Amino acid sequence: MGIFALLASEAWAGGCKLGDYGTLPVEMLNGQATTMVKINGSDTRFVLDTGAAFNFMSRATALSLELRLRPAPFGFRMGGVGGSVGVDFAEVKSFGVLDTTFKRVAFLVGGTDMGYGLLGANLLDVADLEADLAHGKLTLFKPDHCKNAALAYWTKDGNYEVAEIDSPGGEQDRRTFVKVTVNGKPLRALLDSGAYATSLSRRAAERVGIDLKDADAKADDAIGVGGKSVRTWMAPVDSYSVGTETIQHSKMMVLDGDMGDTDMLLGVDFFLAHHMYIANSQKKIYFTYNGGRVFSFANAPDDEDKPGADSASGASSTALPTAPEYARRGVANLSRGKPKAAIADLDQAIRLAPDQADYYAARARARLADDQPDAALTDLDKSLGLDPKNVDTLLLRAALRLAHKDRAGANADVMAASALAPAGSTQARTVADLYVEQLGQPAAALPILDDWIHMHRNDALLGSALNERCWARALSNQMLDDALKDCRKAIRRDGEQPAYLDSLGLVQLRLGHDAEAIKAYEQAIAQKPQSAWSRYGLGLAKIHSGQTDAGRADLAAARALDPDITTLAARYGLTAAAP
Repeated sequence: MGIFALLASEAWAGGCKLGDYGTLPVEMLNGQATTMVKINGSDTRFVLDTGAAFNFMSRATALSLELRLRPAPFGFRMGGVGGSVGVDFAEVKSFGVLDTTFKRVAFLVGGTDMGYGLLGANLLDVADLEADLAHGKLTLFKPDHCKNAALAYWTKDGNYEVAEIDSPGGEQDRRTFVKVTVNGKPLRALLDSGAYATSLSRRAAERVGIDLKDADAKADDAIGVGGKSVRTWMAPVDSYSVGTETIQHSKMMVLDGDMGDTDMLLGVDFFLAHHMYIANSQKKIYFTYNGGRVFSFANAPDDEDKPGADSASGASSTALPTAPEYARRGVANLSRGKPKAAIADLDQAIRLAPDQADYYAARARARLADDQPDAALTDLDKSLGLDPKNVDTLLLRAALRLAHKDRAGANADVMAASALAPAGSTQARTVADLYVEQLGQPAAALPILDDWIHMHRNDALLGSALNERCWARALSNQMLDDALKDCRKAIRRDGEQPAYLDSLGLVQLRLGHDAEAIKAYEQAIAQKPQSAWSRYGLGLAKIHSGQTDAGRADLAAARALDPDITTLAARYGLTAAAP
């Protein structure tokens, strides 16, 4: 059950005690709050996702962990950003977390591969939950005689914010919902540590008067566990309030999709900016402001996107007792867009524990964010000297070596990573991308893409993977009929995106279907006129079809966009003489 600790404060005069079930160390990786658990005895990284109702992993993750899958009941589906998907079940025989081993823990399996499995609210919200991601920890508490106590125990002056927890979607739903106000109008929000950024549904944004045609709104795409990508915008928000905290003049992501029983996701950016105690026992949330941006896409925090003057703030320069604490705070600072603070913390972590490969890799990421590529490369060399089989570090060094024009070194790193990355993993997909786009070895990517596509039948990124395999097959001039099928499947799935049309044009060019190639390239250029590859392919297709002058004009236009395009195309035998 953990050790009961009496916290010395006037708020605890009634005998309130917090039983500590344990603390999960949190490491921020690629904008995700992650922790290590044991799956059948193996250390495995998972994302802490309070927005997921149940524990979840992708099919590829389940297969890499050698878990046995069984069908879900007929009609059972899981919903999220990107729609709903059918799922399977997997049972983990031995699941280790919080210094405890649980037997026969169930996971939902399916949907989009987010890189890691997710630990959902059915595990994280079984008790009171303290989230202090800026300092790299998440703690579960069992309160005793605390019904009327203010549970922001870390505050010294009693200066904290509070919000009421709204009712969940059902008896089995342990997720945390709160009522918020955006532009003066009430909305319902979900505390979602698995969301990369705080976001509004499009319907809610329109309801509070946000005009997505506003000149300040910027469109993009995003993915969730659902099988489709969704359109997003970055839109200005005049005011936002949760409980007693108010933020003026910020920016927020808007998602063009159904969020189910909520209007808004309070994402990991909100968690990083606050120290929170989610008192499920009281139906309240206590929180203090850590400083910096509250929402990822806001402007600099010096003049906006911060709570009012009455909010508490936490210092991030406090001395810490151990290297792991410095390291966790360092990677949290990096996730909050504070690379210099991250470097300072990681310097201290390395001083205290100079033999930890992860600390050098984290400092390398911070130094890259601080525009110190040479120092970052030195850190990566040190990290891999200590842990030569770390796939993520190998891939990061490969990308940095490519930026330094060290193709031989990058190739060696990618080959090493390829031998280590689990089939169908996000890491394997990165290996394939590097082979195709950077190293000029498209044939080497094909078996990797075959495995990934086989394991991701309902993934939001399936269309892009099919397109990449189409492109790799076309570049390497093999299996062209299958390449044509890949491109057409990708277009049916995601629409006529310019990259997909460009790949289709190259396949048709290789097959000698000049009219079809010209049509595909012209459609691609209509959407993306600055694509040198599409313009060059169009020129070749026109020359091969007898439109010599027009084709040469397109080749010249392609060279104006990219002076190296002729050399690049010639590597794959793409010349005016031979398609």
